Amino acid sequence: MQETTDTPHNDGTVPVQWCSWHKGMAVARPVQIIEQGEGAGGTLYACRPCRITYKLDALPTWFAWEALFNHLGGDGTNRPCWPCNRFEPCPEGAVLWAALRQEQEADK
Repeated sequence: MQETTDTPHNDGTVPVQWCSWHKGMAVARPVQIIEQGEGAGGTLYACRPCRITYKLDALPTWFAWEALFNHLGGDGTNRPCWPCNRFEPCPEGAVLWAALRQEQEADK
């Protein structure tokens, strides 16, 4: 896998990365983590046109969804957020919604 020394932008894109779908260098976002066997694993990146063509969601978007759903629905130790589920987001919920919207915009 091609590695880059460039630093990621705040929207999760990497300036120059190998797109695993069209097999070329491009501005890309991580879309899949490979963790099989005993090896080190890796991450697959996709450029914007390939994410649209193949309907791929970037990993930061999935992580933002998961954090929001955990907040809204609760888990084994935390109760669901009552204000977010009823009327308007609580301060923590507002931050999670904003993070999700930012990731969705970066996917466009």
